[in-house]
Amino acid sequence: MSTEKIVWILLVFVSFNCQLNIYAQNPETGVDYQSMTLEQMRDLTYDDFLQIPFEELIGLVKRFKVSSVDELYELILNPTQTTASKYKEDLFDAPLTTTVITATELDNSGARNIPEALRLAPGIIVREKTNGNYDVHIRGNDYVPPGYNLSKSVNSTTLVMIDNRPVYNKYIGTTFWESLPVSIHDLEKIEIIYGPATALYGPNAVSGVIHLITKTPNQEGWNSHVNVQGGNNGSQLGFANVMYSKDKISFSVSGNYQTLNRFSDKYYIPQLNQYLPIKKVKELNEDQNRFFNADEFLDDADRGVERRGFNYGLSYRPNDKTSLSYSGSYQQSWAQSSYFDFGSVLSTRVSKTFSNNVKLKSGKFEAQISNLNGHLNAIKGLYGYEYDISEINGQFGFNFKYKNLHIRPGIETEYAHYSDEDYIDKNVKNGLLNGSVDFGTIQGSLRLDYRYKEKLRLTGALLQGYFTTSKDFFTSYQFSSSYKFNESTLLRAVASKANSSPTVVDAFMNRSVSFEDEEDPDYIYKFVDSGNKELKPLQMNMLELGFRKKIGKKFMADVSLFYNRTKNFNLLKADKLDEGDGETAVLTYYSKAKNINLTSKQYGMTAHVKYVFSEKLSASLFATYQHTKLYDYLVEDENSYKALIGKEPNEEEMMNPPSVDFTHRYTPKFYGGAIINYQPNNKWNINSSIYVYSKQSSFYNAVEDLRLVEIDPKVNCNLKASYQVNGWLNTYVNLRNFTNAKSTEFMFADQTKASYLLGCKLTF
Repeated sequence: MSTEKIVWILLVFVSFNCQLNIYAQNPETGVDYQSMTLEQMRDLTYDDFLQIPFEELIGLVKRFKVSSVDELYELILNPTQTTASKYKEDLFDAPLTTTVITATELDNSGARNIPEALRLAPGIIVREKTNGNYDVHIRGNDYVPPGYNLSKSVNSTTLVMIDNRPVYNKYIGTTFWESLPVSIHDLEKIEIIYGPATALYGPNAVSGVIHLITKTPNQEGWNSHVNVQGGNNGSQLGFANVMYSKDKISFSVSGNYQTLNRFSDKYYIPQLNQYLPIKKVKELNEDQNRFFNADEFLDDADRGVERRGFNYGLSYRPNDKTSLSYSGSYQQSWAQSSYFDFGSVLSTRVSKTFSNNVKLKSGKFEAQISNLNGHLNAIKGLYGYEYDISEINGQFGFNFKYKNLHIRPGIETEYAHYSDEDYIDKNVKNGLLNGSVDFGTIQGSLRLDYRYKEKLRLTGALLQGYFTTSKDFFTSYQFSSSYKFNESTLLRAVASKANSSPTVVDAFMNRSVSFEDEEDPDYIYKFVDSGNKELKPLQMNMLELGFRKKIGKKFMADVSLFYNRTKNFNLLKADKLDEGDGETAVLTYYSKAKNINLTSKQYGMTAHVKYVFSEKLSASLFATYQHTKLYDYLVEDENSYKALIGKEPNEEEMMNPPSVDFTHRYTPKFYGGAIINYQPNNKWNINSSIYVYSKQSSFYNAVEDLRLVEIDPKVNCNLKASYQVNGWLNTYVNLRNFTNAKSTEFMFADQTKASYLLGCKLTF
């Protein structure tokens, strides 16, 4: 879309809003604040309160029995969280470093999807691969070990949950964001805790937890929302929901749709160090692997992401102490993303899943059982990367309180079944599994939370688990203490240990692929790759100090200093070579997943400041500085040594490969952002944000060449301006990366460009 067209559309949009303003009646909020509970009110933001008429504020002061409107703000403007505490409490009192992004902040920001919205939170690295597809890491430690294939770049250390249901893909160990059934408009808030949390949520909460909490009906009767927007790069986004609540029963239904086209029509080939058009990529990939179906690759050349989601829920609350709820979802998605460096780095990932989730709360007892069934093709067109998924997750816990001591014992269990047998030729073992596998975990946990005279707080969580894969036990812990000097100052300290669970590929890989030498048919190359059930799980230990400070009711600051040590990384390593015999030489290369003697040590600091300048203007500023160093990395070839050390190795060093220590620069030293929200009146809202990161670099092993790859610093600027026409219609302009800063944010991926969208939101 040309600049002239964009300007013309913006002028038409502003003119349209001005005309509507002439005829529009005074806007009504459409919300019955007087019927909302205190907990529902506490989840509102400062901007929400600016919408409440003064007469209603006075009514709320009387209802909640406080002395003034200022005391009402103090009571409500500190949002609640449950992820860090396992029960609801104020964010300020949370025992861990915690961030909450509310629904209003999500809506004001204009973020198109959940990963993009995580740029609103401190301590999170978010890189866009193709339009709408992202790489997300909490505090980094990403792409370790460097120089290996891109499957090691995925975030395998962060646990993502939807309403306490884990959505972690155990095949390779990551979260495929496009496969989440919920959209950003489904969310009531996002809660993020930083650092090892396996003791709270089981394996894979190594670097932290991102908890997506969905909306539930908060007022009697029917209400619904529709949100649609469209723009350049084939951008089409839609969302609609219906909610109903009456006495003890409520239900909700929502649907979402998103399609975004790529920013580019070419593909980068790291082995050739150049960009190629799609037809050339087709030929290259066909030459590299006879099992590659290039026609399927061509089908999705222009598409960045396309996803559809459908969610539904039903709940019953017979009394204040008992509730029973059911939720389900369906999603179908396509994403063209950096995942595996086969010829072209970009490949299409396709998934289709169903999920069910049942929660029961009765007095002090809580139970949740969820399951996921579906199908995923990790690299569309490449034979052997397609599989079926079936998972079951169960969580059971009790909450007791004795004087100042909270006690929560719990039991959690997971079972998973993965199979590729319906998608392979059983006569040719070129699938990753060539069959099916069953595995799981079971763990018992205990969390204690003690408060002494409302100032000193000591919390501890211990988890003892069992992996059915390795038939081995594991232990995780989390200990924290906080001291509340007064109502506005809190100091906290945390020590924790967490680990990941075995992945399907690492533990169960069973692949055997043969290729003839095209120039000499007397030679056959055979590659036999196998998993290792006895792999030690990735483990992180962390120490952290934190400080929170409130100044009046307008200013809040949170600073955390952290140090972590991560070990038990693994790679597919050469095991042996069999040269064979006879007229036809069969060279068989055996490889096996093995732990490597590599340790990552990281220290850093994150600061987050929020300030309300006035009733019209508020701002948030956050930044992280970190340093990551890798120790005992074994350098086994000359090119790697030269790239990492900066000089040629001598003969002795090549005969006895050394282990080296070096700074890991793919995790940026600095990253952060700022948000400013301006609401001049009760009709207009203008939200601007920036997200910035410093220069990054790493090494990539391209055949026999270890190549340095650099990512330039970037400032990503966004703007959303919305206008409330009346009580049911809101129109807006949404500009993402509006300065059109063209750069590659992720290794070998597309150059990101600007997206300009127009949209409207209807409330009934």
